[in-house]
Amino acid sequence: MLTHYSTKMSMSSSEENHRKTVEDKAEMRRRKRAIWERKWKRLDIVKAFASLFVHFLCLLAPFHFTWPALRVALVVYTVGGLGITVSYHRNLAHRSFKVPKWLEYLFAYCGLLAIQGDPIDWVSTHRYHHQFTDSDRDPHSPNEGFWFSHLLWLFDTGYLVEKCGRKTNVEDLKRQWYYKFLQRTVLYHILAFGFLLYYFGGLSFLTWGMGIGVAMEHHVTCLINSLCHIWGSRTWKTNDTSRNVWWLSVFSFGESWHNNHHAFESSARQGLEWWQIDISWYIVRFLEIIGLATDVKLPSESQRRRMALENGSGSSRKAMRKEKRAYFFRKWTSVDLMRALSVVAVHLLCVMAPFNYKWEALLFGFILAAVTNLSITFSYHRNLTHKSFKLPKWLEYPFAYSALFALQGHPIDWVSTHRFHHQFTDSDRDPHSPIEGFWFSHVLWIFDTSYLREKCGARNNVMDLKQQWFYRFLQKTVGLHVMAFWTLVYIWGGLPYLTCGVGVGGAIGYHGTWLINSACHILGSRAWNTKDTSPPVTMGESWHNNHHAFEASARHGLEWYQLDITWYLIRFFQALSLATDVKLPSEAQKRKMAF
Repeated sequence: MLTHYSTKMSMSSSEENHRKTVEDKAEMRRRKRAIWERKWKRLDIVKAFASLFVHFLCLLAPFHFTWPALRVALVVYTVGGLGITVSYHRNLAHRSFKVPKWLEYLFAYCGLLAIQGDPIDWVSTHRYHHQFTDSDRDPHSPNEGFWFSHLLWLFDTGYLVEKCGRKTNVEDLKRQWYYKFLQRTVLYHILAFGFLLYYFGGLSFLTWGMGIGVAMEHHVTCLINSLCHIWGSRTWKTNDTSRNVWWLSVFSFGESWHNNHHAFESSARQGLEWWQIDISWYIVRFLEIIGLATDVKLPSESQRRRMALENGSGSSRKAMRKEKRAYFFRKWTSVDLMRALSVVAVHLLCVMAPFNYKWEALLFGFILAAVTNLSITFSYHRNLTHKSFKLPKWLEYPFAYSALFALQGHPIDWVSTHRFHHQFTDSDRDPHSPIEGFWFSHVLWIFDTSYLREKCGARNNVMDLKQQWFYRFLQKTVGLHVMAFWTLVYIWGGLPYLTCGVGVGGAIGYHGTWLINSACHILGSRAWNTKDTSPPVTMGESWHNNHHAFEASARHGLEWYQLDITWYLIRFFQALSLATDVKLPSEAQKRKMAF
């Protein structure tokens, strides 16, 4: 009886915890819907007005362009940006090094001109970010969506106080008169800065200096909070989603080596390898050489080894580096070479398009991209791969044939790869796994058929297609159909139709499909509790989290406002009784998959 009572109590407790979790998530969704209708604090309004004003100046900037104004924008961007990265971030937030007070205060004042708030506010928020990284209490948690972590969190100070509490983590700054002074007078300094720009250069200096310069610095900083937690490579095994984004490193003065930073928070150097550009570190190192920067913190070899060991490094890490180095110098199969030649030819034609431009040829390119990619989504994907609906063979085959001219291979190859993708999603065996990097999942996987065979095995998952003569015929003759089509386009319209049609249309189709494999597994929102990284406009395919939640569904845009052109076409054929056995998720399935 005691056991029964304990079990009953345990179940009751579990049900209570589940109910509370559901209520908390419902409250979070309610809060996100009410972000514009909620009661705004005065500080929220001031922050929003400042952001709108800066972006308004950006819109005016092209009409007041002068070369001196452009130079002012670059100076403002550099001075304000380095004030944020060297002072606010590495010196004040993490105490990565020490400098004399006169230099510390000067750098902090430069950070003030980036219009990202006073040091006390900025440092407190960033320390809370590291304390609660990627949790519900993270001030700009990526769990609440890209735009929340990028910008919207700035305008809800009440929500931040609920999440993190008061600014009790910056007592070291609150004890210094200078930072208390900046906290009280930050608005006056910004207004004075704007006035000086206008006084010395009129609207051109104001729009380019406070507009372009400040807006660029704002969005680069915001990208560290948003993009660097969803996109990029991971070198160290941290307990968060931080990533290194190499192409952002110059613009962010080295801050985008974010996985490095979260692995070694106190390090004054974030670009830990010699090739990782870190301008902020170069400044700190220079100050150290001349004796102005002391107590400069860097990760020790033992710390690196410990993090590397946790990351499963050792021989596996060396093997990964070897695999990456050997990618272009490996033995390429004939299929790899043909695919690479096709992709290069399409992009070369796309580059030639502006020199052979005609309106009607460009219109042909857009129509070709729309028709062929709709055939990919309608036929290859939903009809053949997932069997989301059935068509008469006289209608199924023409759609499959049309999809050939999207230059993405024949149906047997395409369907097999996509079925393997769903079978092994986001694992080492996923054909275009996002864990191997953005560019691998975007395009490079296409050119290594031997690697795909090692990962997935033989194409034994498309026997339904191999049993049909039509798909076997397309498999053997796909190259002939494509070449014949290109020849007909050239005969009909010459180079303009070949470059604008096949080039521009083909490139649009390529990257539209490839972004589903890459960006749709690292960017966007997640509406359903799937076991992969797919977040939810490529004919409706970019509602990718919806699709991974309900793979067999003929409809991907499950809400009325989610545009899904492929579904509209399926629905049209269903109304004509040509599309039958149309699969849609039931309400019970939706409840099961809901967060």
